[in-house]
Amino acid sequence: MSVSESAIARLKSVESGIVSDAMMRLGVCGWMDGLYPVGGGQRRAVGRARTLLFGPKRGEGTWGKTLYATIAGLEPGDVLVFGTGGTPQNLLGDNVANFACLHGLAALVTDSTVRDSVGIAAVSMPVYARGTAVRIPLDMEPVALDVPIVCAGAQVRAGDVIVACEDGVLALPQSRIDDIIYQVDDIEPIEAAVQQAIAARAPLAEIEALIKRKKQRRD
Repeated sequence: MSVSESAIARLKSVESGIVSDAMMRLGVCGWMDGLYPVGGGQRRAVGRARTLLFGPKRGEGTWGKTLYATIAGLEPGDVLVFGTGGTPQNLLGDNVANFACLHGLAALVTDSTVRDSVGIAAVSMPVYARGTAVRIPLDMEPVALDVPIVCAGAQVRAGDVIVACEDGVLALPQSRIDDIIYQVDDIEPIEAAVQQAIAARAPLAEIEALIKRKKQRRD
């Protein structure tokens, strides 16, 4: 099963907070902790996940290709998600980010640090990371592509959908995309009504009734 282009487009059209609310309604977990766009600002991305597992080097050289070659094998619109165990070593810099951008990737997401933050911020494709560092990656290497990984506390599988913005990163399970969008379609107008009620200084009871509705799962 593959996530449809219409589903991707719908998720691109809605605020990440509403997607997060929909996940909460369904009991779906996929929040990544502590990952933000390098360079700050409004940086949003939605795309299908491709996963890259990293681990400590073994000295065998079994991966056999560069990170550039790995990226070149992906499809435009993909989001490459690194599962690194939260290493403090930087695993990419602005050259990799620019290469991924020119190849058409939607984003890079890593629970490692990165370097060249000024250069990465200048790339139009966002990079989400746990921070920046100049520490050289001496003992980490890619292990496998498109296998289940954990990135910043979230389990991610190839084909899941990544929704990321300046507030953080979400991993939506591929099998639950339609369910999440079904809830999103219900939540979005309620959220708009909440904002309008607050702006209009509506009675507290009216505002709280709307907030209660927003939390209720759509059948």
